[in-house]
Amino acid sequence: MPSPQSPSRDETTDAEPVGCCSPKVEWEPPEELSAPRLSVRKGAAERIPARLELIVVGELDSNTAVSLREYVAVVAARSTCRLLVLDLSEVTCCDSAGFSKLLGIRETLALAGIKVTFSQASTVVRAAADRVGLMAHLVTWGGS
Repeated sequence: MPSPQSPSRDETTDAEPVGCCSPKVEWEPPEELSAPRLSVRKGAAERIPARLELIVVGELDSNTAVSLREYVAVVAARSTCRLLVLDLSEVTCCDSAGFSKLLGIRETLALAGIKVTFSQASTVVRAAADRVGLMAHLVTWGGS
């Protein structure tokens, strides 16, 4: 008879709750990705309207987009803010899979009552949106 295994730990149970006024949060993707090519840091908290602002830095592609989606979902669920702004100004690479995940994040969080908007989309993000014919879906915050 196999010995009982200890229950697996949910990685989110150890995560600290993140609210609109939390200190800066930095994140690196899991080690199974070939290199830390994507990171996220928390943006300015003292803004009106109250929002959770995350700055996406690095390569957003089919290898990193899933980790980004999982991270953003956890952080947004633990936040009291109903507005999430993803600052894309520091994205250095974005393929169609990465862009699709951005739209998926927006659609999924909308179901939870969280509005997701993008700010300062870099040239590569705009090019990815244009390549897949979804430039109209790249609605950005603050006219950028």
